[in-house]
Amino acid sequence: MQRLAIAALLLLAGCRDKGPDEKAVLAEAGKIARPLPGLYRSTTSLISFDLPGADPETADVMRDRFAQVLPQRRDFCVTPAAAARGFEDMVRQSQQGDCRIEKFVADKAHLSARMSCHLGPKLDSTVTVEGTGAPDRSRIDLAIVQTGPSVPGGTETLAMRVDNVRTGDCPG
Repeated sequence: MQRLAIAALLLLAGCRDKGPDEKAVLAEAGKIARPLPGLYRSTTSLISFDLPGADPETADVMRDRFAQVLPQRRDFCVTPAAAARGFEDMVRQSQQGDCRIEKFVADKAHLSARMSCHLGPKLDSTVTVEGTGAPDRSRIDLAIVQTGPSVPGGTETLAMRVDNVRTGDCPG
């Protein structure tokens, strides 16, 4: 699957003390189809962004910042060893997070998760993940709501999509 899916799994696994334990998360993550080894192209796109309580000028500046970096494309290689392990290493390595898992369900082709995180005195975040995948491709949709005094206007919402497609064999 894709790097963003891995990041979502890491974040969700890092919340283990307030929701399903690591073993339960590993069991669910183990249901997801393992990626084929090879070269993948990842494209991250911003679907929507809103700062409903901010002044229009601040909202425009933030939108412009996202527009400068997204969509983002990059290639990455999944080795045979990494493909065989699936997501186990990433889940086991996660040791951080002041989060609470509200939902984590996976099967061979779908991941659905939701978590809430307290990221310090000035930021709380809720992330909803919906993903589909196959051994040679995946799509993850992230809906993120962040609230707190560090956010202009108090609330920020954004939706992002990450598409990964196997494009061939790894170089070398």
